[in-house]
Amino acid sequence: MRIISIGDLVTDFYYKNGKLVGINGGMTSHNIIANIAKLGFETSVYGVCGNDMAGIIARDSLKEVGVNVEHVKMIDDIHTRCFHVSYQEVNGKLEFTSKKRCPICKAKRWYDESKINVEEILNQLYEDDVLVFDNLNEKNQMIIDNCDNRKMLDLGQYFELENYSDDDIITKMKGKFDFINLNERVEKYLKNRFSIKTLEDIYSLLKPNMIIVTRGKTGSDLVFDHHIIHKILSNPSLEVDPTGAGDAFFAIFISEYIKNNYVVDDKFIDSTFEKATKLTKQVVKKFGARGHLQLLYKIKKGKEKCTCEEFERVVRKQIKRCSINVNHLESRIIHAVNSSAYDRLVKINFRSLNNSIFVGTGGSFAGAMFSSKLINYLYGTNTIALYPRDLYYRNNHSVDAVFLFTYSGTTNDLIISSSFIDNNKKYIITKGELQKIVTKTGISKNNIVSYRTNANKGKERGFLSFEGALAPASLFLKLYFENKSRNDIEDFIKDSINYWKKYFDKYFKENKKVLKKFLKEGNSFNIFTGDFTESAASDLESKIIESGIYNCLIHEKKNFSHGRFINYEHLSCKKNIYFKQKTTSSYEQKLLEYLKKDENLMIESRYDGILCEYDLLVASQYLIYAISNFIDIDCSKPTYSENAMKIYFYKGSL
Repeated sequence: MRIISIGDLVTDFYYKNGKLVGINGGMTSHNIIANIAKLGFETSVYGVCGNDMAGIIARDSLKEVGVNVEHVKMIDDIHTRCFHVSYQEVNGKLEFTSKKRCPICKAKRWYDESKINVEEILNQLYEDDVLVFDNLNEKNQMIIDNCDNRKMLDLGQYFELENYSDDDIITKMKGKFDFINLNERVEKYLKNRFSIKTLEDIYSLLKPNMIIVTRGKTGSDLVFDHHIIHKILSNPSLEVDPTGAGDAFFAIFISEYIKNNYVVDDKFIDSTFEKATKLTKQVVKKFGARGHLQLLYKIKKGKEKCTCEEFERVVRKQIKRCSINVNHLESRIIHAVNSSAYDRLVKINFRSLNNSIFVGTGGSFAGAMFSSKLINYLYGTNTIALYPRDLYYRNNHSVDAVFLFTYSGTTNDLIISSSFIDNNKKYIITKGELQKIVTKTGISKNNIVSYRTNANKGKERGFLSFEGALAPASLFLKLYFENKSRNDIEDFIKDSINYWKKYFDKYFKENKKVLKKFLKEGNSFNIFTGDFTESAASDLESKIIESGIYNCLIHEKKNFSHGRFINYEHLSCKKNIYFKQKTTSSYEQKLLEYLKKDENLMIESRYDGILCEYDLLVASQYLIYAISNFIDIDCSKPTYSENAMKIYFYKGSL
């Protein structure tokens, strides 16, 4: 089953205060399909455009969001239809106009009669395809009248109806669509045209399964089975650009209708309206009808003609922060373990400590967790790894030492959470500048373990922390090597990094087909941990969540047996990431046997114990990097809202 948009392709030009800011593919039915493709459905476009730069962008903009464009025909002797959307800032608000004429040269690049091949399209349709239209032109009507497929109509304009008689309009639409989506202008036109009073009258006249009328910030009206439901939009978002909101809204109703086996009832409308409005609130925050799906294409003007007629696409080379951070990781880690930070670390009398807390947040939490386990393993000290707020609300009267893991050295949460603990009991593990940390925290420089050196000043940028997780863990790992009278820590670290780098390179090349399904956008993962794998699991979960690409849930392997399998067995897609040390316990054998029928990504260390704990933490860095490359995004540079940054930069009380 495919969801198909039919019609000539359009390229939208966007202007703000008279200046062109970018372009993208447009047209209502194709915008609907673009939204549905992002929801994971199989989608396709049957359409036509010019074999020009505008046509290439109109086609590729759909392809890049997952729409099948193999049925798009590019014709040499036509110019792709172009639409111009202009925004003008008036009293702090953006007012917009949409026209077919360029606001600069006043030219109209728009052919009237559709170029699609009706017979060819009808011959290529499958009986379970769902068709989406946004107008009732002659060629679209021929397809509508000559196939039995389910059809959806988004009718945003009424000008073409003025050329038809009342009987013609009824013949064109009556009983031919599952859903008809209208705006208030078309609703008013139909009421006046047929001298009827209510939306229910329009429903009785046209007889779709359901009619939807979107009413902007006030909500929507929906009619099915001859009764109307009024839905109020609660907490409407502040609009940057309302274009595309109706397309996204209708896309959700189509996709949920298909998932609901083409049944409409009150429960369906309630749940779907909630999902649809949630998406539209995101749409109106972005510039352009597909701004929530992809960035506008940047273009530059040709030498002589107006930009709308002749332009080139500006392709900026994207340097991924994730790549930069990973490519520098080995050298930064080796610098850290050979820095004077280890000299300060080794002076701490861990054997004298009875109760110690290791605190970190974000990516630094994995380093804190590894270090707490290592100190417990070496010295028998009672250790625990906590987040800052957990430390803040504990009674820490009997705590001997608190180790704060912070890449910058001045993370506000850590400073506040430990503010009531004596500075002599606090140690900071960091790459921050020594004097800045002393000034801000009041902690003695003797208690600041900084692996920043003149040769290793460069710091990671982006949301994901690679060095921030691994460098502190590497410093504490050196304590282990010294305790075991080993002097090969550099070789061990390099070998672990090289092993996992090669392992994931090979694995992702050899399993492309399986991984394409496994790493599909929107998937959720179960991460299984235990037996010296907790640091890696914590780190990977943090990186996956912070990258914004998937959701995941961590299961401790034995705790999973105490009922968590009940939820697991109700999952429609069971996708697992399993961390494992070299030795397999008898319980683990049974657990792996239970999971083997499902989709599993096994990450098994060549070591047991503390060395496994560290080795898999290295593996976590290269796994997220491999995922980033495979799906071609920069995991270190996710998209996020401005409101989110208010909590990110929060500096007040915990």
